[in-house]
Amino acid sequence: MRWLLVLWDIDFTLVNAGGVGTRLYRMVFRDMFGTELPSAADMAGRTDRAIVLDTLARAGIPEPRKHLDQFLAKLAALAPTGRELAVQHSRALPGAAAALDALAAFAPGRDAPGRDAPGRDAPGRDSADREVAGREVADREVADRDAPGRDAPGRDAPGRDSADRDAPGRDAPGRDAPGRDAPGRDGPGRRGPAPGRDGAGFTTANVRVVQSVLTGNVRRMAEIKLSAVGLDADLDLETGAYGDSHEIRSELVHLARGKAARKYGRGFAGTATVLVGDTPLDVAAARATGARAVAVATGGTSADKLAESGADVVLPDLTDTAAVLFAILGVP
Repeated sequence: MRWLLVLWDIDFTLVNAGGVGTRLYRMVFRDMFGTELPSAADMAGRTDRAIVLDTLARAGIPEPRKHLDQFLAKLAALAPTGRELAVQHSRALPGAAAALDALAAFAPGRDAPGRDAPGRDAPGRDSADREVAGREVADREVADRDAPGRDAPGRDAPGRDSADRDAPGRDAPGRDAPGRDAPGRDGPGRRGPAPGRDGAGFTTANVRVVQSVLTGNVRRMAEIKLSAVGLDADLDLETGAYGDSHEIRSELVHLARGKAARKYGRGFAGTATVLVGDTPLDVAAARATGARAVAVATGGTSADKLAESGADVVLPDLTDTAAVLFAILGVP
């Protein structure tokens, strides 16, 4: 039985938030410092902790770190306003809902006889054993983080990220890079059959998928963006990792793995974790932690650039559900 932890980026992977994050940054800055924010720092692929520090430094605020936690708290407190803005301006990207729904068929406890779900004891294993196993796996994950060669704090490569991105021309659903064929599509570079096509071999009897998020957004804003466009139902948001937890995106992978290990009583080391995102920093976080990277060219980075950054699979968008499933489930 294969278990996978699939961690979705939110902004420009699942959702176009319509500039909600930047609007809220401006509100918080005005409230804290009594003046308009000159400009927000680059957001794509970065966490809110890193973005806030950079934004305050660029605005000339002395000792930015001293104001960091207050800024993040006020950002989370604007959740009701954020939801109103998200409902008005946000939209799910094409294919996102279908992709989440298709993977949800592989969720623990979903429709298959004898499947163990969180809180449901598997045959021959009591809940205490599952909790102990989860803690042990999580502890090993923490220990592994400090091994030589791990990414050091401050390693985030130049790139894009979180709260959201307002750069012109960001949305390009359906954009095919020259010469690239998505997995499961006919043509040069095709990597094999997609689920539902002959030879794929994926069934709810041999694969379990835990879907969550790895996002630069603080948790409340992540929840708002997803719920505003109806994409939260199939995601285990308790297992997710958010931009208020760490400045370095790759550190969020360790956090998510630890949460999943404790909840599901098993580990998700290495390629048992799959990151899906639209920036080179999403790819870098996967590579730094041994996870697989599925890149989607629906943001401001071309498919060719995403491939050059080291993504295991690059898709033009999420509109071919079979290709999405194969990219996530079908590459060892």
